[in-house]
Amino acid sequence: MRVEDRQAATSTRLVRTAVGATLLVITALTGLVGCASSSRPELVAPPVVYVSRTPHTTTDLRVEERQAPRATVTFDARDLKGIAVIRPALDVCPVHLPVFRCEDREQDAAGGESRQYFRLSPARGTRPGDSAVLRYKVTSPGLPTVTGSSRIVIGRPELVVDARPDRPVVEPGGKLGVSLTLRNTGDMPARGVSLFMDTREGLAPADKHSNCRYRGRTYTWCRLPAADVVIAPGASYHLGAREVLRADRDATYSGVSFRAAALGTDYVPPAELASQYKAGDGSALRLVPGDTRGTGSAGRSSAELTVPVRNEADLVAVGATARGPVGSLAEVRVGVRNDGPGALPASVRVEFTVPRGTTVVSSPYEFERDEEVLDQACRALAPDGTPLATASEKQPRARRYRCTARAGAVGTTTTFPFTLRIDDGGRHSGGRVTVSDGDAGRPSHDITTADDTARVAVSVWPGPSWATPGHYVAAAIVLAVLALPASLVMWRRKRSH
Repeated sequence: MRVEDRQAATSTRLVRTAVGATLLVITALTGLVGCASSSRPELVAPPVVYVSRTPHTTTDLRVEERQAPRATVTFDARDLKGIAVIRPALDVCPVHLPVFRCEDREQDAAGGESRQYFRLSPARGTRPGDSAVLRYKVTSPGLPTVTGSSRIVIGRPELVVDARPDRPVVEPGGKLGVSLTLRNTGDMPARGVSLFMDTREGLAPADKHSNCRYRGRTYTWCRLPAADVVIAPGASYHLGAREVLRADRDATYSGVSFRAAALGTDYVPPAELASQYKAGDGSALRLVPGDTRGTGSAGRSSAELTVPVRNEADLVAVGATARGPVGSLAEVRVGVRNDGPGALPASVRVEFTVPRGTTVVSSPYEFERDEEVLDQACRALAPDGTPLATASEKQPRARRYRCTARAGAVGTTTTFPFTLRIDDGGRHSGGRVTVSDGDAGRPSHDITTADDTARVAVSVWPGPSWATPGHYVAAAIVLAVLALPASLVMWRRKRSH
């Protein structure tokens, strides 16, 4: 190829490269412009707000804007005159009627979330059902304007839940049917219903309804629209079929709570939390009209059921042995283990009697609990069983201690560290650990009592007071480290021969 041709080819490649790079930059800039132009503020506000007419009671209102840096929210409250009174809740944004603005100067350029809080109360002379519209407008530099509104309704539906189990006790692995009745004790109809169920300690829904959402085995959230359910003031609805729950094999004291609210007054989780709920695939949950007198009691907004399971927990005392020469310090860990077959969500009492010939140098203590005036895990006791110090303080030396543990799941072991000084080489009798129920309302039903007490022994060997097990372990490690180079030298000599 001639020199002229090579130069021409090189020039052509350079031009093509430059053009390609230019197109790449233009494409990237176009994408960025497209992203910027597609950005749009988001306004989150309740479509309906029910304002309670109960004296000295206010209703909270939260308005949230997202993806709107340095946003200004304009509130048009002209329609509220004579219907509702609006006041700031956190004194962040002052209210100047009839139209006022809330500016967010601190939000960064990326645009996160900003919330405005207010309190609503009915105006004088209003009646249930009176309503007005509160309008919003969100503006942000360089972004389109977003508008929205909330209908403010005077009066509030109040749903009371009454839960009735079909049996007093459940077998391990068995089922429990619960009948629910919802009564509206408020002064406005409940147009649509949210039902919340929270199970705990080994209880879970046996079936998952298609119109409910579930988070793990614990939380259930069902929303029935106004097309399905409207509960007038004083009227009642009940479940079309019992809600069936199943107890785990290791359950002992399970529980479930129910709460209901009208749509518009219910708690709706934010998007990041709501995404953790998964829809069920079973039959739909139904509410049907019931006795207009209802069975709930005024003032109750939820129903709590404790579900005892015919189970037991074997509490086992965990003892220990203090080892070392006379004058040394030895740590012992004493406590309790749950050998099942049932879990025990209750407190357990652990009593530690110090062996003769030893002295407690330190007992369990957390400075944070003392600072917050919370009970320490262990209390020092006098011979008659009375505490020697305030519950939150660092406990003094004593011959007897009482600790509080939580038995928990099957196989769980909870121990408490005590440091003992071995005072003499004589007999060290009397050391023991005894466990018993700590909650009279939730007994363990432990029928195996032989293992409720364990021995705390002392093993004394000759030597100076510093010759403790820890020093022997440290000495063994040092000897092993020193022996390693010698072993390597001998190995190399054998290799060389």
